[in-house]
Amino acid sequence: MEKLIDIEERIPTLRKKRKRRMTWTFSILLFLFFSALLLVLYLQSSISKIQIITTHGNEIVNAQEIEAVSTLNKGDSLWSFTTSSIEQEIEQHPAIKQAEVSRKRWSEVVISVQEYQPIGFRGTDETRILLENGAEVTSEDAGSMFGPAIGKFDEEKVEKKVISELGKLASENRMLISEIFSSPSKSDPNLITLFMNDGNTVILSALDLSEKMDLYPAVLQQIPIGQKGIVDMEVGTFFESYDSIYGEKGEELVIDEQQDSE
Repeated sequence: MEKLIDIEERIPTLRKKRKRRMTWTFSILLFLFFSALLLVLYLQSSISKIQIITTHGNEIVNAQEIEAVSTLNKGDSLWSFTTSSIEQEIEQHPAIKQAEVSRKRWSEVVISVQEYQPIGFRGTDETRILLENGAEVTSEDAGSMFGPAIGKFDEEKVEKKVISELGKLASENRMLISEIFSSPSKSDPNLITLFMNDGNTVILSALDLSEKMDLYPAVLQQIPIGQKGIVDMEVGTFFESYDSIYGEKGEELVIDEQQDSE
């Protein structure tokens, strides 16, 4: 015969289980209540607001301009935006190649940017900086720090090629150039003239500007010390001194192609 368990014997056990269940449920509800309360208090407090916006990596675009295009403002909620959406806003700026936005500490937003490489400036206005992507931006920084002055080109495609080629040049070779002008001929509409900071004039095609200018330092080693003149790199490489051009004693040289490529 099965043993019958008196219900009265089970009541204390059931009561203990029910009490533990109620205590556990109450603890969870209490935890959720205080968590929600703390969250509300945090969101209403100043520590959840943007107090500092820091920018890194910008040389051309000033910090105030980056803050403006980011649409972030001090006093905004630190959690009212997604970092990816702000990065997209910043990358709309013509000078910004890439942006990264992150939240730091309690109330700081850090914006790190990578700018397009500056390759020169427009005409005599050193505040109108030309970038490797073809964009033109205004900056208070001196354009001559970034490359040569680029004159007006009648052919837009030639100008675009010059800008593209300057972007391929090592910065130290680009800084050898003072000014660039279009000088097309009947045989070559892409012909350009470069006035160098060392006093020489270089003539070459825009199509191979970067290739020829990479050879220029080696070309200088073959020019007699003290001589200045025209380096024609359109087909082959030739040097003619200004003295020779203007009827005085000077030199004309054929530059060794093998030596200037070493």
